[in-house]
Amino acid sequence: MNKLISNNKNLFRKLENFDHSLRTLPKNQDLIKFNGKKLINFASNDYLGFSKDREIIKTSIKWITKYGSSLSSSRLITGNLDKIRMIEEIISKKIKHESSIILGNGFLLNSTLIPALTGNSLGNRKKYYIFSDKLNHASINYGCFLSRQDFFRYNHLDLNHLESQLKKIPINSQKIIISETLFSMDGDFVDIDGIRFLSKKYKSILYLDEAHAIGVYGKNGFGLFSNYKKNINEIVVGTFSKSLGSYGSFVSCSKHFYKIIVNNCGGLIYSTVLPPSVLGSIFAAITKVDKVTNLRNKIKDNYEYIIKSLKKIGLDTGNSNSQIIPIILKNHQKCKMLYRHLLVKGFYVKEVRPPTVPRGLERIRLSITATMTKSILKKFINTISAFKFK
Repeated sequence: MNKLISNNKNLFRKLENFDHSLRTLPKNQDLIKFNGKKLINFASNDYLGFSKDREIIKTSIKWITKYGSSLSSSRLITGNLDKIRMIEEIISKKIKHESSIILGNGFLLNSTLIPALTGNSLGNRKKYYIFSDKLNHASINYGCFLSRQDFFRYNHLDLNHLESQLKKIPINSQKIIISETLFSMDGDFVDIDGIRFLSKKYKSILYLDEAHAIGVYGKNGFGLFSNYKKNINEIVVGTFSKSLGSYGSFVSCSKHFYKIIVNNCGGLIYSTVLPPSVLGSIFAAITKVDKVTNLRNKIKDNYEYIIKSLKKIGLDTGNSNSQIIPIILKNHQKCKMLYRHLLVKGFYVKEVRPPTVPRGLERIRLSITATMTKSILKKFINTISAFKFK
C-alpha cells in the first residue's frame, strides 16, 4: 500500500476571517472583505453564483420556518424528513441512476463511503483491491486508508498504468476504481469512456467523484457522467457546496449498493441529518440548475479567456481546460510573492503547497465563476502581467 501523506515539517496553516456580507448584493457577487480590504475572490468554488441566488435563499428561509433549525437526529432514527426522499429522487433522475442518498459534507462521504463499499465497516471485513488516481482528493485518500484494503495509486490520468496494475490482480477478485471526473487542483478531466471500459473489462466497481463538475458540465448541469446510462457497478458521488451553492453531499448508485450504504456507511448511520435550511437550498438549486445554460456558457467564456491570457504571458496552467486553473510556479516563495502582489491590487487568490499538491508543483489555484465580468478578468490579467518574478 502506498504512503498517502508525506511529512512536511515546515507546514503551518491558520484560520483567517473573511467578511462575506458584501457578496449578496447583485453588483458585488465576487467581493469579500479580508483584513478590512475589499477583494475580488478568485478562490471560491461558487462557480454559478448560486450561494447568493435570491430564489435559493428564499426557499431556504421557507424550509427553516416550516421545519425548524435542526432535525436533531440521524436519518435512521427520526431525522429522515419526508422531503429528503423527494430531493433524492430528483437527483437520481438527473444522474440517470436507480437510487441516491444525501449525506453530510463531501469529506465525510468519501472517507466513510469507500470503507462501506469495500466491506470494511464495524463488525465486517472483506477482501478488496482499490485503484485510485494519484491526484484524487484527500477525502478519497482517507477513505482508501480507512478501508484497510490493498491500495494502489496509478499515475494521474494514466489508464495504461491503471491497466498494468489491474492485470496483476486475479480477475475474479473484488476491485474498485476511484477517480474524480474534474480534478480539484489541476482542472483536468478523466477519460470517462476509457475508465469505464477498464472497469468492465476487469470486473471492477467504478466510483466517480463529480464534486467540481456538477453545475458546470452535463446536458442537465449534473456532471460529466450524467450524460451516460449507468450500470449496477457504477457509483457517482458529488457535493452541493460548490456550483449548487449549498452544503452536503450525495451518492447515486444501484439499488444493490443503496442497501449496502444504508446498512454500513458510518457517515450516514452516525451523523445528524442536514438541517432544513440546507435541504431547502439544495432542493431549490437542483431544480434550477438545468435552466441556467446561460451561466454555463458564461463560465466557459470566462475560463477560456483566462487560460489563453495566462499562457500568452508565459505562465504554466498545466492541462486545465476548466474553471479550475492552476498557475504552477513550482516554488513556494514565488507563490507567496504573487499572492501578496494580487492582494495589494485587490484580488484574493489561494496559494497551494504540499502535501495538498506534490512537492515541486506549488501553485496559485484560481476558481473562475460565471458572475465575474470581463472587465474584472482583464484587470486581473493586466495585474499579473505587470508582476515581475525575481
